[in-house]
Amino acid sequence: MATVRQYRDRYVADFRDQHGRRRIEVPEGPFETKAEEKRAARELLDRRLGEVKQHTFTPDRQRMDFGRLCGLFLESKVKARQTTLDGYRELIDCYLVPYFGSARKVEALTRFEVEQFRNAMAKGTPPAVVAARAARLDVLRTEDPKARLRPLKPGPRTTNKCLTLLVGIVGYAVEHGFSSRNVAADMDKLPAAEGGGQVIEQNVLTPAELRKLLDAAADPWGVPIMFAAFTGARQAEVLGLKWSDIDWNRRTAEIRRQWRRGAFYEPKTKSSRRTVELPDELVSALKRWRLRCPKSEHELAFPDREGAPINSSDLLRTGLHAALRRAGLRRVRFHDLRHSFASNLLGAGVDVVTVSKALGHANPHITFTVYAHAIPKERHGAGDALARLMAHSGNKVETSTPETASVA
Repeated sequence: MATVRQYRDRYVADFRDQHGRRRIEVPEGPFETKAEEKRAARELLDRRLGEVKQHTFTPDRQRMDFGRLCGLFLESKVKARQTTLDGYRELIDCYLVPYFGSARKVEALTRFEVEQFRNAMAKGTPPAVVAARAARLDVLRTEDPKARLRPLKPGPRTTNKCLTLLVGIVGYAVEHGFSSRNVAADMDKLPAAEGGGQVIEQNVLTPAELRKLLDAAADPWGVPIMFAAFTGARQAEVLGLKWSDIDWNRRTAEIRRQWRRGAFYEPKTKSSRRTVELPDELVSALKRWRLRCPKSEHELAFPDREGAPINSSDLLRTGLHAALRRAGLRRVRFHDLRHSFASNLLGAGVDVVTVSKALGHANPHITFTVYAHAIPKERHGAGDALARLMAHSGNKVETSTPETASVA
């Protein structure tokens, strides 16, 4: 008979599986009181009895380890881009596996533990995550001395990415029978930080401010900053630009690759692979820069002094932020150059379709949604028209009196 009882001073779930074999399982702890342990044993027993009834019960030694499940999940993503897989691996290696444990059985994961993971990430970096990130950075530095990870303290965006990825991983386990439920599904996410990937209107630089910025930018940062400001290219697209991508006669550049996470990648979507127009000022600056540009085996238009790809953090801090400081302007993100490009063009009356193509958006609706604040609001005069109608009919309005009022 299935029951919860004490065994070796622990509350356990005692039951028989679908084959009649007796099983004794201890609930995952630790527990502050015996009452909590007993309650957890009861929940474990109910769960196991449900599995036995459905003939899906699997002995503990045959259940899937979380670390192995993560590997199988990554292997299943045969259509995912390399940048996507690299991002998944970093989240798994730096956050999920260190926190939950590689050997942890997937079926043993609880919704409460996922909530605790979210809360711990919101407060700072859990100790296990700190150690994992330090080890990962040591490995990266053996390959690239300048290699860097994201900031140690995870922001809401990183935490929410972890939760979304965890939903996919556990969902994969449910689909393949490694788990009976997705404990991460429909988990509340952390409120997004201000400007997390979105336009912060006060960060949009006006044309006059952009002029000050470009005048204050110094080598080797000035030309890549100018390229981003005049084309709306993403930082990774600027860093991956080759000299052969530039058509000097047509005054255009082809966006064909990106430099991210220490490797070259193709643009994320077909629309991201695009042709951008180069104004005369930028063409002249590029020609002058090419004469003193360090030689690069990758034919980079904007390499560092050794000819290697520029570190994105160096471009931001030593390049953009230093130029902003010299120009007396507020500090903004590198991506805000792209936002400034789009916002200023739309504010000047350039149509959404043209701006959308320049940005490499999949369709103009995305551009309209993101930059609706920058599109001039037309005054249709609806309220003015109503006011005029009311003014013209004012002397014709008759006020009802008790004697003339009709009774309904």
